[in-house]
Amino acid sequence: MHTVKGRQLLWQKPIGFAADHCLKCELGWTRASAQGELTFCLLDREPVLTDMTSCDRYEAKEQP
Repeated sequence: MHTVKGRQLLWQKPIGFAADHCLKCELGWTRASAQGELTFCLLDREPVLTDMTSCDRYEAKEQP
């Protein structure tokens, strides 16, 4: 993913499962830039998969 095209693929707004769960999970965080958003999972310290469909470690963040 160290190519320009690879980086462009990473910096996409999460959709589907990632948008519904990973953005709201206690075990993740999202970084934003002019290129878009990149969501990471604290469990493996890797970007969230774009075609992800489930996760057995989902923990909802506490609402303020």
